[in-house]
Amino acid sequence: MKLCTGFWIGMGAGLMIGAGMGMMMPYGKNSMKTQVGKSIHKLGVAVDHAVDNIISDMR
Repeated sequence: MKLCTGFWIGMGAGLMIGAGMGMMMPYGKNSMKTQVGKSIHKLGVAVDHAVDNIISDMR
């Protein structure tokens, strides 16, 4: 169970750091916004897969 708690703490910290970095990005560059959007999408897909794996391992 400690591994699961560490995972969630790490995910929370990573998301908060990512949100902070996203807020500091300049708004004038559309290409940067596109890259950030793609990165956020990839992160969401990775989190979905990780959560699915954790849930299936718990069963």
